[in-house]
Amino acid sequence: MNTAHINLDKLRNIVQKFGNHSFTTSQVATDYLQGDNASALEAHQFEDLLKRHAALLAIRPLPSSAGGDTVWVSAM
Repeated sequence: MNTAHINLDKLRNIVQKFGNHSFTTSQVATDYLQGDNASALEAHQFEDLLKRHAALLAIRPLPSSAGGDTVWVSAM
């Protein structure tokens, strides 16, 4: 997957559907890929996208010491 071809409107719509509920990077990647499980590389690419566009998407990561998939919440 080439992140240059990511549709930010589609990504924002996916993030917004979670509302005030927390969600993981893998959930966003799976929704974006329309049900296909994201590979580790794709999940990493989505992680980078979410971090880079967090302000635009109005989200923030929850601190975690457990590692693994990042959990995100609305920044509002």
